[in-house]
Amino acid sequence: MRWQSIGTGIFNPVAFSPRTGCLSLLCRGRGNDLVLRELREGAWSQPTSFDVPVAGVDGSIASIPVDWPLAVCPSGGRWPHLLARGPDGELLHLAGGEGGWQPRFDYVGAPSALAAGTLVIPMALGGPPSACGRDSERVDVFAAGQGGSLLHAIWDGQDWREFESLGVPTLGEGEQSRLYPLSGPVSCCRSGDQIAVFTRGPVGDLLMKWWDGNEWSRFESLGSPKDYNPSYPAVTIPAPLSGPPVACSWGAGRLDVFARGPHGDMLHRGWDGERWGQFESLGMPTDARDMAIPFVGTATACTWGAGRLDVFARAVDGHLYHTWWDGSWEHE
Repeated sequence: MRWQSIGTGIFNPVAFSPRTGCLSLLCRGRGNDLVLRELREGAWSQPTSFDVPVAGVDGSIASIPVDWPLAVCPSGGRWPHLLARGPDGELLHLAGGEGGWQPRFDYVGAPSALAAGTLVIPMALGGPPSACGRDSERVDVFAAGQGGSLLHAIWDGQDWREFESLGVPTLGEGEQSRLYPLSGPVSCCRSGDQIAVFTRGPVGDLLMKWWDGNEWSRFESLGSPKDYNPSYPAVTIPAPLSGPPVACSWGAGRLDVFARGPHGDMLHRGWDGERWGQFESLGMPTDARDMAIPFVGTATACTWGAGRLDVFARAVDGHLYHTWWDGSWEHE
């Protein structure tokens, strides 16, 4: 068995590992509250609710629910950093404490643009943020801008730096090059000072941008999964990803990317330190009649030790399903 249901009423899940050997799952509950579940000794804990996440200004009584989904970045302790998009497109930040979360996010701000000379106008984020940590203190946040550019902001452990634009993806060379507005970037720290940012490309392919510790690469296409040509079954053709990617890394030489395939199955592609493997299908859950249940929405992936990957995704039956790799994707 690859996919196991861990229940219904679980929305917008994000997985993280507060420490080696521990797996936690944050999600939106039925009442839009922030819910935490933890995998302990092979069994999932009962849900713990931290109320509805809201955005508020210090000293203000008024509060407004934040946009889902949230982004999570481990901080070296049990309670990670949470990032969200505010109701007006601002970046919001929340760090947990000893008692967990009082889910009231702080305003970080929004990217800005100059207009009429020196007039600064805030520009809203174009979608939910993604976050990753190079160490226990630093958080790198990425999001799409209103014009389709890739935006980057950094928390250095004490303060937030200003947003910088990493540009709009450009594919092709010379006169054949074209700009493609970005949507739904996800980020992953591989090792040390290296970061990979992934997104779904204009034809459903997988795009990657890479920080090698000194400079950013251009976006490059890692291709698309292959599907059989219905007219010529012996020939394969590129097939678009039908959902945004998620990524994680369990070692210095590893990158693992997951996305929903064209038939509603979960696809995986991995970098082993030297080359990218081919897209492989992790299939779909099945019902009592052994009928496939396609996935919907976004997925989340996490590692909590070398050689361990955990993937979560919702299916059309409303269940959240879980699978993992510990040397094999097959489980009894």
